[in-house]
Amino acid sequence: MTIARPAATHGYSYLSLGPADGPFVLLLHGIPGSSHAWSRAAEPLAAAGFRVVAPDLLGFGGSDEPPGDGYMEDQARGLKRLLDGLNVEELYIGAHDFGGPVALTLMRLYPSLRVRGLCLSATNTFTDTPIPLPLRTAGVPLLGRLVFRVMAGSRFGARMMYAKAFANKDATSAARFERHLTPRGLARTSAIFRRSLANLALEYANVEAQLARVDCKALILWGTRDPFFAVDVARRMQRSIRGAELVLLEETGHFVPEERPERTAAEMIRTFGGAAR
Repeated sequence: MTIARPAATHGYSYLSLGPADGPFVLLLHGIPGSSHAWSRAAEPLAAAGFRVVAPDLLGFGGSDEPPGDGYMEDQARGLKRLLDGLNVEELYIGAHDFGGPVALTLMRLYPSLRVRGLCLSATNTFTDTPIPLPLRTAGVPLLGRLVFRVMAGSRFGARMMYAKAFANKDATSAARFERHLTPRGLARTSAIFRRSLANLALEYANVEAQLARVDCKALILWGTRDPFFAVDVARRMQRSIRGAELVLLEETGHFVPEERPERTAAEMIRTFGGAAR
């Protein structure tokens, strides 16, 4: 495995694996998260012949701060600069959690990108997904900021998330998960959560609309024990993307690429097919 450091032209830190001439796979992490979320799934993808790049999103891990607000469109524009810097025009995408809306926004803003396959894992793409009561405070200025700072923007909150959201704790330790928890990453996680949940109808309208425009091979991976997004959300997503396949993973929680890295890679290789053969 080689780890590429931030380049002056695009400001990203990313994991880079696989042959330089292989089909390109972009792996996008969620929140809280970093490129480490995909590190173990990336290895079998690379072994299958794919050229794999898993970046830290802007404001996370070792990547630069975003030039704008660090939300979906800002992240998508940054990824386009990264892809241009790597001379990539055709690719496959794997995206978990917040990486899903970012991937769909990238596809919406840059339709000339030739996306040959898309894997969405444990992500929200709808404007009306039910929000648990404590998280409904997102739109309350002072209270919302305080609640989300504790629940999503602190090590305490992230540790509670690990305890609740990882069904397969044998796959990864709390210490491994805590590699994601940099101070600025936690702060950005809190801000993204709060902005998303304060007005899903506004923030996710373009994301939901993009589902019907996906015209590539599509795979949806979902843990049956995801405490945040029920399997019904996955089934609805499958119906919204023409020809999408849904694979449910037993005894798996929210953090699918970390809880089931080998299975995640195997399903992506199977779905993306003979591209790397």
